[in-house]
Amino acid sequence: MKKIAFAACVVALAGCSAPQVEWQQDNQVEVSTTTITMKSNLWLNKMPTIGEAQDNTLHGAIYLESDSQLPATLAIESVTVKQGADTLLITSDDLDLRTHNETKWEVAFAWQLEINSEQPVDVAVELKDGEVVKWLVEKDVKVDTVY
Repeated sequence: MKKIAFAACVVALAGCSAPQVEWQQDNQVEVSTTTITMKSNLWLNKMPTIGEAQDNTLHGAIYLESDSQLPATLAIESVTVKQGADTLLITSDDLDLRTHNETKWEVAFAWQLEINSEQPVDVAVELKDGEVVKWLVEKDVKVDTVY
């Protein structure tokens, strides 16, 4: 019960403080003359563990790729996950940015969330380059389950 209340509280708080997501955007955007493409991978880990209760942690790996070097001034401000009327905001403090090379970054997170893995989600990434804010949005992302 505490987990459900916590998840509901997080979703409610995220809805109040969430930036205005441009959900009409697609998974490509141009930043500093570089085209960036987004690909999302989301999963719930249902691997049995000894002595621990099964949780509902949503894991995410969002890949940002470009045809040329990603701008050094580019910052990942937030990731927003939306399923139905529920919206979750994950700020940059809770994101792990992994640089694979000059043209490929990975934005990773793990967040406790009640989510229906049978239904797809929409994922939005807020990018900031100096004072310019851009959005990448991927719709109908399947949430996998790992056993």
